[in-house]
Amino acid sequence: MTKKIKVITCATIASLSLSTVATIFTICANSLPNAQAQGTIDVTRAAGEFRIEPNRHIFFYPANGGNPVRVYDGTQRVLAIVQYNGAIYTAFENGGIYRSPDGQNLGGGGSTRRLYLGQKVVAMLVCRGGLYTAFDGAGIYYSPDGQNPGGGGRTRRVYDGTQLVSKMLCDPGSGINGTDSVITTFSGRGVYKSPDGNNLGGGGNTRRLN
Repeated sequence: MTKKIKVITCATIASLSLSTVATIFTICANSLPNAQAQGTIDVTRAAGEFRIEPNRHIFFYPANGGNPVRVYDGTQRVLAIVQYNGAIYTAFENGGIYRSPDGQNLGGGGSTRRLYLGQKVVAMLVCRGGLYTAFDGAGIYYSPDGQNPGGGGRTRRVYDGTQLVSKMLCDPGSGINGTDSVITTFSGRGVYKSPDGNNLGGGGNTRRLN
C-alpha cells in the first residue's frame, strides 16, 4: 500500500474554514507511473501531494497529472512533511528534521540540511507565520523563522505539559485581531484553542473546546 501525504497550498488554506496544515496521511493503492528525475519540477511551488511507497521512497505527484518526481530514496520512515516559507520540511523516525529549499533530497544531500536531531516528531503545523513542532517527549515549539524547531534562536516553547499531541489545526482569522488560532488535540482527548498561538494546553487566552 502507498501512503499519500497531501500538500496544502496557500490557495487551499484560504478556501477552508478550518485548515489542517499538518501532514495528512491516507492510504491508496495506485500503481507508480514513470517517475521524473529530481530537479525536473519545482516541488516547493507546484500543487500536488507526496506519496510514500512501500519501500519508503517518497514521490511528489503534481496536481496537473504530470509524472511523479522522486524526492527521497532512503529507508527511514517519514513522520511529517510540511511546506513552509518556500521550503519542504521533513521529519524522519530517527529524530531528524530536514529542510529542503528546492523540494529535492528530502533526507539530506544537495541543498538540503538537517535542522534538528533528537526527539521524534508527532506533528508539524504551519500557522501564524511560523512552524509549530510537537515531539514525542510532549513538548511543542514555535519557530517564527523555520529554524531551530526543537528550541534555541528565536524559537520558543508553547507547551510544556506531559500529554502527546494527536492533531494540530490552524483556524484562519479566528484569533486575536483577526490572526490565526491554533487548535490542539491531546492524547487525553482535550481539545484547546489558542487565539494567540501560546499556551496550547491551556492558560492565558487559550480555552478548552470540549
